[in-house]
Amino acid sequence: MPNYSHGTAGVATALAIAGKELGREDFTRAAVLGAQHLLTVGILDDEGFIVPHTIPPSRREVEPVTYSWCHGPTGTSYLFAALEHAGVEEVGGVGVGELHRRCVQSILNSGVPQRLRPGFWDNDGRCCGTAGVGDALLDAAQDSSDAAWAVELLEAACTMGDAIVERAIRDDAGARWRFVEYRDEPPLLPPGTSWMQGAAGIAAYLLRLGRVLEEGPKVARVVDRPDQWWAVPRQLRTVQR
Repeated sequence: MPNYSHGTAGVATALAIAGKELGREDFTRAAVLGAQHLLTVGILDDEGFIVPHTIPPSRREVEPVTYSWCHGPTGTSYLFAALEHAGVEEVGGVGVGELHRRCVQSILNSGVPQRLRPGFWDNDGRCCGTAGVGDALLDAAQDSSDAAWAVELLEAACTMGDAIVERAIRDDAGARWRFVEYRDEPPLLPPGTSWMQGAAGIAAYLLRLGRVLEEGPKVARVVDRPDQWWAVPRQLRTVQR
């Protein structure tokens, strides 16, 4: 599992951030080696960059490539933002800014949040689904100096928000989301309340999206989170203590 949540991309990100914050060039060099490894196992096609979910492929996983925060280019994009934060300019002859953009482009190319086929996109949470993708798109939009690209990213973030709202189950008790495991019977999973796999993370994304749309991406504040603070402009960061 080489991507962000369980593998090389996440480890290399931690090393890049630690290298910058602690002044450890050996950590930064190790982070670059991790990124170079991802380039050897990933695919740079269609102006994107994707890394397989599992190497070798797992019989359990329906999709060889996923697009989520945990196991796809959504999360892996943060590695290249971290390398840029650490002062690294390129990996394997490709600029780290270009690699970050390629990860985001792969998300836009993928078709999410549409549920194109069983097992493709069955989750709307932060870890494995729509809310996590939306947050990464907002990070990239708020950090971009390319106005046209920022608009495209913000429109995509709104698409994620629209899908989340459409899939909400609403009644007098509130709002909740039920994800799908199509191999189970019945396929709908119980609603969750957690940050990574439930209503807490989804609600936080919707609140942020609303703030960005109301205030504008260049002024809307971003609450610091341990997995992404380096990916947004310093002047927009709000440190929670």
